[in-house]
Amino acid sequence: MKEITFQNPSLSTYDVYEFNDNEEGPEIVFTAGIHGVEQTAIHVAFQLIELLPNYSIKGKVKIIPIVNKPAYFNRTRTSPYDNLDLNRIFPGNKDGSQSMQLAHHIWQETREADYIIDLHCCGQHGSNYVMSLYQDYEEQYKLASQIGIKHVVRSGGASGQLFLEACKVGQQAALLELKGGQPDGMVDLETAQFALKRMFSLLNSIGVIKTQHGKNDVAIDDLIFHENIETISATKHGFFNPKRHSGEHCFKGDALGELDDEAILAPYDGLIAAINYPCYTFSGERMVRYAKLYENN
Repeated sequence: MKEITFQNPSLSTYDVYEFNDNEEGPEIVFTAGIHGVEQTAIHVAFQLIELLPNYSIKGKVKIIPIVNKPAYFNRTRTSPYDNLDLNRIFPGNKDGSQSMQLAHHIWQETREADYIIDLHCCGQHGSNYVMSLYQDYEEQYKLASQIGIKHVVRSGGASGQLFLEACKVGQQAALLELKGGQPDGMVDLETAQFALKRMFSLLNSIGVIKTQHGKNDVAIDDLIFHENIETISATKHGFFNPKRHSGEHCFKGDALGELDDEAILAPYDGLIAAINYPCYTFSGERMVRYAKLYENN
Protein backbone atom coordinates (compact mmCIF):
# COMPACT_ATOMS: atom_id res chain seq x y z
CA MET A 1 0.00 0.00 0.00
CA LYS A 2 1.21 3.49 -0.73
CA GLU A 3 -0.33 6.77 0.35
CA ILE A 4 -0.51 9.54 -2.22
CA THR A 5 -1.23 13.11 -1.24
CA PHE A 6 -2.27 15.04 -4.32
CA GLN A 7 -3.02 18.31 -2.56
CA ASN A 8 -1.83 19.83 0.67
CA PRO A 9 -3.04 20.54 3.25
CA SER A 10 -4.83 17.38 4.29
CA LEU A 11 -8.54 17.92 4.85
CA SER A 12 -8.32 16.28 8.26
CA THR A 13 -6.00 18.94 9.66
CA TYR A 14 -6.21 22.49 10.90
CA ASP A 15 -3.39 24.97 11.39
CA VAL A 16 -2.75 26.83 14.64
CA TYR A 17 -0.57 29.95 14.63
CA GLU A 18 0.76 30.94 18.06
CA PHE A 19 2.27 34.23 19.14
CA ASN A 20 3.86 34.31 22.58
CA ASP A 21 6.82 36.33 23.88
CA ASN A 22 6.93 34.29 27.11
CA GLU A 23 5.49 37.09 29.20
CA GLU A 24 2.53 36.47 31.46
CA GLY A 25 -0.81 37.72 30.25
CA PRO A 26 -4.19 36.57 28.95
CA GLU A 27 -4.67 34.01 26.22
CA ILE A 28 -6.95 34.81 23.30
CA VAL A 29 -7.96 32.53 20.44
CA PHE A 30 -9.28 33.73 17.08
CA THR A 31 -11.12 31.17 14.97
CA ALA A 32 -12.36 31.53 11.39
CA GLY A 33 -13.61 29.24 8.69
CA ILE A 34 -15.88 27.15 10.90
CA HIS A 35 -18.17 27.65 7.92
CA GLY A 36 -16.00 27.20 4.85
CA VAL A 37 -17.69 29.74 2.60
CA GLU A 38 -17.30 32.63 5.09
CA GLN A 39 -14.12 34.00 3.64
CA THR A 40 -14.09 37.63 4.80
CA ALA A 41 -13.57 36.12 8.25
CA ILE A 42 -10.78 33.88 6.97
CA HIS A 43 -9.09 36.86 5.33
CA VAL A 44 -9.16 38.81 8.61
CA ALA A 45 -7.53 35.85 10.39
CA PHE A 46 -4.72 35.65 7.82
CA GLN A 47 -4.17 39.41 8.07
CA LEU A 48 -3.78 39.04 11.84
CA ILE A 49 -1.22 36.28 11.27
CA GLU A 50 0.72 38.51 8.88
CA LEU A 51 0.77 41.58 11.14
CA LEU A 52 1.13 40.21 14.67
CA PRO A 53 4.90 39.50 14.36
CA ASN A 54 5.36 43.29 14.31
CA TYR A 55 4.13 43.54 17.92
CA SER A 56 5.37 42.47 21.31
CA ILE A 57 2.95 40.02 22.87
CA LYS A 58 2.08 39.78 26.54
CA GLY A 59 0.28 36.51 27.05
CA LYS A 60 -0.62 34.30 24.09
CA VAL A 61 -2.50 34.68 20.83
CA LYS A 62 -3.71 31.63 18.93
CA ILE A 63 -5.21 31.91 15.46
CA ILE A 64 -6.92 29.08 13.59
CA PRO A 65 -7.63 30.73 10.22
CA ILE A 66 -9.46 27.79 8.59
CA VAL A 67 -11.07 25.54 11.16
CA ASN A 68 -13.12 23.49 8.71
CA LYS A 69 -10.92 22.69 5.71
CA PRO A 70 -13.34 20.20 4.11
CA ALA A 71 -16.04 22.89 3.99
CA TYR A 72 -13.49 25.52 2.90
CA PHE A 73 -12.29 23.51 -0.10
CA ASN A 74 -15.89 22.66 -0.93
CA ARG A 75 -16.84 26.35 -0.53
CA THR A 76 -19.83 25.40 1.60
CA ARG A 77 -21.18 26.08 5.04
CA THR A 78 -21.19 22.42 6.06
CA SER A 79 -18.70 19.59 5.65
CA PRO A 80 -19.03 17.41 2.55
CA TYR A 81 -18.04 14.43 4.71
CA ASP A 82 -21.16 14.33 6.88
CA ASN A 83 -23.14 17.50 6.02
CA LEU A 84 -22.97 18.65 9.65
CA ASP A 85 -22.90 22.31 10.67
CA LEU A 86 -19.73 22.46 12.76
CA ASN A 87 -21.04 25.43 14.73
CA ARG A 88 -23.95 23.40 16.08
CA ILE A 89 -22.03 20.43 17.51
CA PHE A 90 -19.44 21.75 19.99
CA PRO A 91 -17.91 20.35 22.16
CA GLY A 92 -17.96 17.48 19.66
CA ASN A 93 -17.15 13.81 20.12
CA LYS A 94 -13.72 12.20 19.71
CA ASP A 95 -15.38 8.99 18.49
CA GLY A 96 -17.94 10.62 16.20
CA SER A 97 -18.02 11.51 12.52
CA GLN A 98 -15.33 13.68 10.92
CA SER A 99 -17.03 16.92 11.93
CA MET A 100 -17.74 15.67 15.45
CA GLN A 101 -14.06 14.76 15.86
CA LEU A 102 -13.00 18.14 14.47
CA ALA A 103 -15.29 19.94 16.93
CA HIS A 104 -13.79 17.88 19.76
CA HIS A 105 -10.22 18.82 18.80
CA ILE A 106 -11.02 22.52 18.36
CA TRP A 107 -12.79 22.47 21.72
CA GLN A 108 -9.69 21.00 23.37
CA GLU A 109 -7.47 23.51 21.58
CA THR A 110 -9.40 26.43 23.09
CA ARG A 111 -9.80 25.23 26.69
CA GLU A 112 -7.03 27.40 28.15
CA ALA A 113 -8.18 30.63 26.49
CA ASP A 114 -9.44 33.57 28.48
CA TYR A 115 -11.06 34.97 25.33
CA ILE A 116 -12.43 33.33 22.18
CA ILE A 117 -13.37 35.45 19.17
CA ASP A 118 -15.11 33.43 16.47
CA LEU A 119 -15.11 35.20 13.10
CA HIS A 120 -18.01 34.55 10.72
CA CYS A 121 -19.79 36.13 7.73
CA CYS A 122 -23.47 36.94 7.31
CA GLY A 123 -23.60 37.15 3.52
CA GLN A 124 -23.17 39.73 0.80
CA HIS A 125 -26.46 41.32 1.86
CA GLY A 126 -25.33 41.56 5.48
CA SER A 127 -23.70 44.02 7.87
CA ASN A 128 -21.16 43.98 10.70
CA TYR A 129 -22.24 43.21 14.25
CA VAL A 130 -21.33 41.24 17.35
CA MET A 131 -23.38 38.21 18.37
CA SER A 132 -23.43 38.18 22.15
CA LEU A 133 -25.08 36.63 25.20
CA TYR A 134 -25.19 39.99 26.95
CA GLN A 135 -28.53 39.28 28.63
CA ASP A 136 -27.16 36.07 30.15
CA TYR A 137 -23.64 37.06 31.21
CA GLU A 138 -22.83 40.51 32.61
CA GLU A 139 -19.21 40.26 31.43
CA GLN A 140 -20.40 40.25 27.83
CA TYR A 141 -21.07 43.99 28.01
CA LYS A 142 -17.41 44.64 28.77
CA LEU A 143 -16.23 42.38 25.96
CA ALA A 144 -18.57 44.14 23.51
CA SER A 145 -17.08 47.49 24.51
CA GLN A 146 -13.55 46.14 24.04
CA ILE A 147 -14.40 44.91 20.54
CA GLY A 148 -16.05 48.23 19.77
CA ILE A 149 -18.39 47.29 16.91
CA LYS A 150 -21.41 49.55 17.27
CA HIS A 151 -24.22 47.01 16.89
CA VAL A 152 -24.51 44.10 19.31
CA VAL A 153 -27.15 41.45 18.66
CA ARG A 154 -28.39 38.88 21.14
CA SER A 155 -27.59 35.34 20.05
CA GLY A 156 -30.56 33.14 19.31
CA GLY A 157 -29.02 30.62 21.69
CA ALA A 158 -28.66 27.68 19.30
CA SER A 159 -26.72 25.06 21.24
CA GLY A 160 -23.43 23.75 19.96
CA GLN A 161 -21.96 27.10 18.91
CA LEU A 162 -18.31 27.47 19.92
CA PHE A 163 -18.74 30.89 21.52
CA LEU A 164 -21.97 29.95 23.31
CA GLU A 165 -20.60 26.72 24.78
CA ALA A 166 -17.43 28.59 25.82
CA CYS A 167 -19.49 31.18 27.67
CA LYS A 168 -21.27 28.38 29.52
CA VAL A 169 -17.98 27.19 31.00
CA GLY A 170 -16.86 30.66 32.06
CA GLN A 171 -14.78 31.91 29.12
CA GLN A 172 -15.24 35.31 27.53
CA ALA A 173 -16.37 34.70 23.97
CA ALA A 174 -18.16 36.43 21.12
CA LEU A 175 -19.11 35.72 17.53
CA LEU A 176 -18.48 38.44 14.95
CA GLU A 177 -20.68 38.57 11.87
CA LEU A 178 -18.98 40.32 8.96
CA LYS A 179 -20.25 41.28 5.54
CA GLY A 180 -19.32 38.83 2.77
CA GLY A 181 -19.02 35.09 2.42
CA GLN A 182 -22.25 33.61 1.14
CA PRO A 183 -23.12 32.60 -1.47
CA ASP A 184 -19.76 32.10 -3.20
CA GLY A 185 -17.05 32.99 -0.69
CA MET A 186 -16.80 36.68 -1.53
CA VAL A 187 -14.30 38.68 0.58
CA ASP A 188 -15.43 42.20 1.41
CA LEU A 189 -12.09 44.01 1.68
CA GLU A 190 -13.50 47.15 3.31
CA THR A 191 -15.15 45.05 6.00
CA ALA A 192 -11.96 43.04 6.49
CA GLN A 193 -9.95 46.19 7.17
CA PHE A 194 -12.60 47.45 9.57
CA ALA A 195 -12.64 44.15 11.46
CA LEU A 196 -8.86 43.96 11.58
CA LYS A 197 -8.68 47.35 13.27
CA ARG A 198 -11.29 46.26 15.81
CA MET A 199 -9.31 43.09 16.59
CA PHE A 200 -6.12 45.06 17.21
CA SER A 201 -8.10 47.43 19.41
CA LEU A 202 -9.35 44.43 21.38
CA LEU A 203 -5.83 43.05 21.77
CA ASN A 204 -4.66 46.41 23.02
CA SER A 205 -7.60 46.74 25.39
CA ILE A 206 -7.02 43.40 27.11
CA GLY A 207 -3.29 44.04 27.39
CA VAL A 208 -1.99 41.44 24.94
CA ILE A 209 -0.31 43.94 22.65
CA LYS A 210 2.15 46.13 24.48
CA THR A 211 1.79 49.70 23.29
CA GLN A 212 2.26 53.09 24.87
CA HIS A 213 -1.35 53.99 24.17
CA GLY A 214 -4.24 53.57 26.55
CA LYS A 215 -7.03 51.06 26.21
CA ASN A 216 -9.39 51.53 23.33
CA ASP A 217 -12.64 50.43 24.95
CA VAL A 218 -15.75 51.97 23.41
CA ALA A 219 -18.14 53.31 26.03
CA ILE A 220 -21.15 51.08 26.63
CA ASP A 221 -23.38 54.07 25.90
CA ASP A 222 -21.91 54.22 22.37
CA LEU A 223 -23.05 50.68 21.60
CA ILE A 224 -26.56 49.74 20.47
CA PHE A 225 -27.91 46.45 21.79
CA HIS A 226 -30.53 44.43 19.94
CA GLU A 227 -32.73 41.40 20.51
CA ASN A 228 -32.60 38.20 18.42
CA ILE A 229 -32.66 38.55 14.65
CA GLU A 230 -36.03 37.86 13.04
CA THR A 231 -36.87 37.26 9.39
CA ILE A 232 -39.27 39.38 7.35
CA SER A 233 -40.44 37.13 4.52
CA ALA A 234 -42.46 37.77 1.38
CA THR A 235 -46.16 36.93 1.60
CA LYS A 236 -46.51 36.67 -2.19
CA HIS A 237 -44.54 36.49 -5.39
CA GLY A 238 -43.38 39.92 -6.50
CA PHE A 239 -40.52 42.32 -7.13
CA PHE A 240 -38.71 43.32 -3.95
CA ASN A 241 -37.13 46.77 -4.10
CA PRO A 242 -35.17 47.70 -0.94
CA LYS A 243 -35.32 51.29 0.29
CA ARG A 244 -32.72 51.00 3.04
CA HIS A 245 -29.30 49.39 3.47
CA SER A 246 -27.93 46.68 5.71
CA GLY A 247 -26.43 48.06 8.91
CA GLU A 248 -28.94 50.92 9.12
CA HIS A 249 -30.92 51.54 12.26
CA CYS A 250 -34.63 52.20 11.59
CA PHE A 251 -37.66 53.38 13.52
CA LYS A 252 -40.97 51.60 13.69
CA GLY A 253 -42.96 52.29 10.51
CA ASP A 254 -39.96 53.21 8.35
CA ALA A 255 -40.20 51.82 4.83
CA LEU A 256 -37.63 49.05 4.46
CA GLY A 257 -38.64 48.32 0.89
CA GLU A 258 -41.51 47.52 -1.42
CA LEU A 259 -42.92 44.23 -2.67
CA ASP A 260 -44.54 45.36 -5.90
CA ASP A 261 -46.76 48.22 -4.65
CA GLU A 262 -46.87 47.01 -1.01
CA ALA A 263 -44.69 48.88 1.49
CA ILE A 264 -42.59 46.67 3.78
CA LEU A 265 -42.45 48.55 7.07
CA ALA A 266 -40.14 48.21 10.05
CA PRO A 267 -42.18 46.39 12.72
CA TYR A 268 -40.35 48.21 15.53
CA ASP A 269 -37.19 50.23 16.14
CA GLY A 270 -34.26 48.07 15.19
CA LEU A 271 -31.30 47.10 13.03
CA ILE A 272 -31.32 45.88 9.43
CA ALA A 273 -28.89 43.01 9.87
CA ALA A 274 -29.29 42.05 6.20
CA ILE A 275 -31.50 43.11 3.32
CA ASN A 276 -31.80 41.57 -0.14
CA TYR A 277 -30.78 43.31 -3.33
CA PRO A 278 -33.58 44.17 -5.79
CA CYS A 279 -34.93 40.87 -7.03
CA TYR A 280 -38.04 38.89 -7.89
CA THR A 281 -39.03 37.24 -4.65
CA PHE A 282 -41.25 34.23 -4.06
CA SER A 283 -43.74 33.76 -1.25
CA GLY A 284 -41.96 32.65 1.93
CA GLU A 285 -38.53 33.88 0.85
CA ARG A 286 -36.54 36.14 3.13
CA MET A 287 -36.38 39.84 2.27
CA VAL A 288 -34.95 41.35 5.46
CA ARG A 289 -33.22 40.12 8.61
CA TYR A 290 -34.19 42.51 11.38
CA ALA A 291 -33.22 42.81 15.06
CA LYS A 292 -35.44 44.69 17.50
CA LEU A 293 -33.84 47.40 19.63
CA TYR A 294 -33.20 46.16 23.17
CA GLU A 295 -35.46 48.21 25.41
CA ASN A 296 -32.78 48.73 28.07
CA ASN A 297 -30.50 50.66 25.69
